[in-house]
Amino acid sequence: MRRYKKMKKFIAISFATIFLVSAVQAQEKSLKKFENIFQIGAGWFLEHGYDALWNNPGLALRLSYGLDIRLNDSWSVMPGIGTTGMIGEIRNFKWEKGALYAAPGADPDLYRSVDLFCDARYHIFENNFRVVVGLGPGISYSWDKDTYYIDADLSDPLNQCQKFKQLGIWLRPSVMFELGKHFKLGFEGNIGLNNMRILYSDYPSINQTHFNNLMIVAGIGF
Repeated sequence: MRRYKKMKKFIAISFATIFLVSAVQAQEKSLKKFENIFQIGAGWFLEHGYDALWNNPGLALRLSYGLDIRLNDSWSVMPGIGTTGMIGEIRNFKWEKGALYAAPGADPDLYRSVDLFCDARYHIFENNFRVVVGLGPGISYSWDKDTYYIDADLSDPLNQCQKFKQLGIWLRPSVMFELGKHFKLGFEGNIGLNNMRILYSDYPSINQTHFNNLMIVAGIGF
């Protein structure tokens, strides 16, 4: 009878152990289907359409969150949201008294926005080498209404007129290297697909302007 009780106890413990291991494995498998990814990026803001700005790029900063949803071993999709700040012609700024000031006569472009995006992502795993290549559309909406400031002629009717449209449409290529289980480092670009400059009929010399940026991005996923 004592041996029977021990055997019964052993079987119960074995089944409980098998159940717990199976539950943990199932949880791990389910976690692999979804990954929360937080990223921060910094790099260059490039405005295409105004040639001078290629020689004097601006600064782009970005924070974003994405939910990576695995479709199979190789493919996933990642919808997300972010916020981006871009300021043009960074060389026209100088540091004085602990703050940045624009040089006299400069009118740097400013665009700060909330972004929505959805990337298709291809995962490459070779031994310890893990890289994810992404591409997808994005849209942005700016709460700023950057205006012209022509200090050489304050009576110019273009003064205080809005420079840019608030809605931007983007194409987002990216390459991210996965370092360990959680950390990520790579590059992300945003290619502007629509003309952001508001054109005024009284000023035919105003050029169309497309926004672009290229950033170094670091992230953490769990």
